[in-house]
Parts: sequence; structure tokens; C-alpha cells
Amino acid sequence: MSLTKLYSQMVAISLAILLAASTAFAVEAIGEGIDRQQALNSALRTAVEMQIGTAVASDSLVESGVLVRDEIASHSKGYISSYKVLKEGATADGYSITIDAAVDSKLMYSDYTTLAILQKMSGLPRLLIFGSGAGFNSVPPQSMKELVHAVSRTFGNKFQFEVIDWPMSRAKYSEIEGSMNLKKAAKFNRLLKADYVVTVELELPRDANPVMHLTCVRISDGLKIGEVRRPIEKYVSLSGKPAEVYSRAVDAAKPEAYWASVRIARELLERMESELDRGKGFRYTLTFLGFPELSHIGTALEDVPGFVRKEVKRQNGMNMEVTYWSTLRAENLLKRVSTALKNVGVEKFQSKMDGRNLKFRWQNPEGF
Repeated sequence: MSLTKLYSQMVAISLAILLAASTAFAVEAIGEGIDRQQALNSALRTAVEMQIGTAVASDSLVESGVLVRDEIASHSKGYISSYKVLKEGATADGYSITIDAAVDSKLMYSDYTTLAILQKMSGLPRLLIFGSGAGFNSVPPQSMKELVHAVSRTFGNKFQFEVIDWPMSRAKYSEIEGSMNLKKAAKFNRLLKADYVVTVELELPRDANPVMHLTCVRISDGLKIGEVRRPIEKYVSLSGKPAEVYSRAVDAAKPEAYWASVRIARELLERMESELDRGKGFRYTLTFLGFPELSHIGTALEDVPGFVRKEVKRQNGMNMEVTYWSTLRAENLLKRVSTALKNVGVEKFQSKMDGRNLKFRWQNPEGF
């Protein structure tokens, strides 16, 4: 299924659910745990799970073992607008609490749609993530590394994007000296091969809690895709040495990496969708030689992640040439098409890439 088709279906599902739901829906939930905080967290998660409902709970969207609905439920605090404790107290096994919680259903279903689509876009696009900001040079290196890693893990592990974590990767690119910035990313992109950069900044205002600031920019033309400023809920003491202050701030900011990344991912997804709707993407020529079942191959090509559209230019006998638009880079597209061929039963074939010309030759038992 193409990305556009998937997006349309998911939006239709979400809109149908939203028509039957208010922005904030109150639910009564019970939580248990070894102490009050654990019991409260359990109750908040239960409230969100109840609001997700059977329509979403029965969904089987899974990618790399990550279940979308569990991802939503595990970050339940972000969807609770407010709550009131109805009953609480110690039990024989620990603590129990009953709450009346207002769940922001509109935000929850919006995030559900975004996550579902993102997890179907494995390997797309490729992000370069690094620390930035006016006070960047004063931030202890190890603290910034930890924050960049937290953001990178969210994009890579949760959303399945290809991620270049700059603090982890800089030794590989010894030609690039000093700290990374957008100008260097564009200059050395022949090595990095990134599509977008995501900059990570941690602001520490003197009279307010820290703020996580993420910005996404397309490398090819410097277009700002989106940015988000996420206030850190946890209090951070500004007393002590700078390294100690930033270390505390980073620890407090790590839980916000998920939320900031979701917002940036949504901006990125919306930009990609708007461009796909205009038929943009990389143009390739795919040639298939000696394949006996070309109709199956044509259908399989539309299910490759990043597919935009295709046109069959020539087809005769066992040969076919296709003009193919995709948001994948050539190396990734070659792997994806090869996988698609194996999925339709083509076990033995040769492949060759020359720029954006990709050729596939079937190998019959007698060979060529």
C-alpha cells in the first residue's frame, strides 16, 4: 500500500472516531501499585487505555515489535488534561487510587494516526541529529551527548527512522572538524547522505524551568520543516557548577524527548504528504528483464515504502521498464524492491544500480 493510501485510510479512521468523541472525555479509572505514585501512574494509563477504545485497541499495526497503542498508553501523562482523586488509600499489597480523569482525545487520536504512519515508514527519511543553540559551547559535552542520544533513540527506536546520531558518528567522518551545524551538514552531505537535520537545544532561563527546543530543516534547500519548544515539567535547581546544572537539566529533559520528537515528526510527515500530493519525489527507472510474472511485480512495487507513483513505459514478454517516483534514496530503494521481489516468490535474481537506474534480471534454473 502506498504512503498516501495509508495516510488517507488512517485519517478516515481517526476522523470517524473523533466525530463520536469530544476533545476532553472524563473517565473513572483505578490504579494500584507499591506506593501512591506508582498507583497514580497506573490509574492515568488505565484512563488513556479506556479512551483509546476497542476500535484502536483491536488494531494490529506492528512494526519492529512496537505496538502503537502501547506507545500511546505508555506516555499517558501527556494526554491527561486534568484529574481529580475520588478515593485513595493503603492496601494489603501496597496502594490503590481511584481518579476521575479528563483525557484529551483529539490529541491522542492525532498522535495515534501520526505514530501509525511513521511506523509504516521504516527507513524513511534519513535524519542527522546534533546539538545546537546560542549557548551550545558552554554545555558540558557529555550532557549534550546524552540529550542528543535521547532524541535519536526516539526517532530511531520508536519511529523507525534512519538516524545519524552525530555524537556517536563523528569518528566515522573524520573529514568534518569541529561542532556540527547546518552549513557543514549541507557541505559534507555527500558523506552524510542525510535528508533532514534535527537540532537539539536545551534552554535554561534563570526564572523558569528548562525548555527543550527541536528544529527540523531540509538539507537540500535549507527549508525549515518545523520546530517545537517543550517546557520541562520537572523543577531543576540552577545552583552549583554549570556541569552539574546541565546534568540535572538533561535528566529532567529526557522524558520530554519523546513528546518533542512526536511534534517534529508530525510536521515532517505533513510536509512529506503535501509534496507527495504534488507528485514530487525522486524519479527512477526500474528495468526488469526475464521475469515471467510481471503483473505481480507491478503490484508489489506500489507496496514499497516511499512509493509515490509509477508509469509502465515499456512491457513486452518477460521484460518491463517502469518510471518510478519514490522518496527513498537509491540504495534504500534497491534493497526495498529486492525484498518486494522475494516476497512475491522471486528467489534468484541479479540487481544493479547505476545512479537512479535500477536493473533486475531474473535467474532461471538454466541461468543467463
